[in-house]
Amino acid sequence: MHDATIGEVARSIRSGAVTPTELLEQVLERIDRLDPVLQSYAAVMSDAAHQDAARATAEVRAGRVRGPLHGVPVAVKDLYGTAGTPTSFGSAHLSLDLDDAEVVTRLRTAGAVVVGKLRMSEAALTDHGVGLPVPLNPWDHDTWVGTSSSGCGAATAAGLCFASIGSDTGGSVRGPATAAGLTGLKPTRGRVPADGGLPLSRSLDTVGPFARSAQDCRIVLEAIADPRPLTDELPQRPLRIGVDHRLLDSVAAATRAMILETAEVFRTLDVQVVEVTVPDGRGLADDWVTYVGAEAVEDIGHLYPDDRRESFGPEVRHVLEQGAHATEDELARIRADARSYQQSLDAVLDVVDAVLLPTVSRPSPTLADIAEMRRDYAVWNSELMRLTCPMNFSGHPALTMPTGFGDRGTPLGAQLVGRHNEENLLLHLGELFQSVTDHHSRRPAGCP
Repeated sequence: MHDATIGEVARSIRSGAVTPTELLEQVLERIDRLDPVLQSYAAVMSDAAHQDAARATAEVRAGRVRGPLHGVPVAVKDLYGTAGTPTSFGSAHLSLDLDDAEVVTRLRTAGAVVVGKLRMSEAALTDHGVGLPVPLNPWDHDTWVGTSSSGCGAATAAGLCFASIGSDTGGSVRGPATAAGLTGLKPTRGRVPADGGLPLSRSLDTVGPFARSAQDCRIVLEAIADPRPLTDELPQRPLRIGVDHRLLDSVAAATRAMILETAEVFRTLDVQVVEVTVPDGRGLADDWVTYVGAEAVEDIGHLYPDDRRESFGPEVRHVLEQGAHATEDELARIRADARSYQQSLDAVLDVVDAVLLPTVSRPSPTLADIAEMRRDYAVWNSELMRLTCPMNFSGHPALTMPTGFGDRGTPLGAQLVGRHNEENLLLHLGELFQSVTDHHSRRPAGCP
């Protein structure tokens, strides 16, 4: 059933066609078979998962169904605490014993079976840890799978879990979801509590789900978000999405074409497409390392002592050093720029219900493309960060969804950015788009 949606799995569990224990065994078999190559799991929590699955099986048989996640195997990024299984935060020298993070507790309360912890870039940055495996993209091993929630993208796309929980501090749900042909949601900042997870940036980190579809993301979000229904009434008028043609002139031609094609699909769904001017996020992208580094020094600097420098990578050292040298005046200026960006984007979202943007500048970048971008922070920021990290500063929600496939048969994707706390509207737009397209239902050929 690895190709099934969460809704389909839930119906099969309720009908008795499959038990949570049987479903878990199928997922564990796939992990054993495929993950030695993909390297998406940092730890498989087999014993705990079997206990969760047995409990779910007994409850379902007794007629006590908690909801659509009851008995469904999911996984979490290896920065969320899981009692009994150490957390490494993407570093070879870390093995931290943490209680269940709040998001893990909420998953288990919903009856989900937590299969394991997924690999990530070191300290939730962009480099993987010294001496640790790097997850591969199931669609093509020479194609970028995203950072820092790389394991989430790989495992969910390959059917090694039905959904996963990542974190997004500058684009780390949206980048991997785009790269792996998934639907990913960065909710409004604070909508899902980050308690019990290791922070990179306490004010930018955002907890969000990876899944196959917008409907599946809705199911997961309803389980993990602070109690507030996602059934807010939609506007009693045609929905509007904005497209910034000036911004599209600054990305690759194939990316521009993909956004315009996506907008045309929305037009066929009676969604109005309006030309807008989105505020320029390049300055915030350039300031991201300084701002994140300043918070990281305070919250996680002790995990990377000078006498263990050989155990962690140069990117961690660079970000912590940049943060240590940040002045209060500099940080105050960045916060002021972030408020200005938020106000400008709010003004755009007073006119439209969502803005359609690229997630990455180059379509489906290869590992060679990424290596080229990473030679210079300015290039990296221009190609990637300016399209995603401004929404971490502003707190706006963003839904990333598959929008097609490139020349190499690898996934393309775009993001819809919406008003604060209007995840329901973004998910509705995603569900509309996916009702007439099949990009989200295609699976990597190399992961049968």
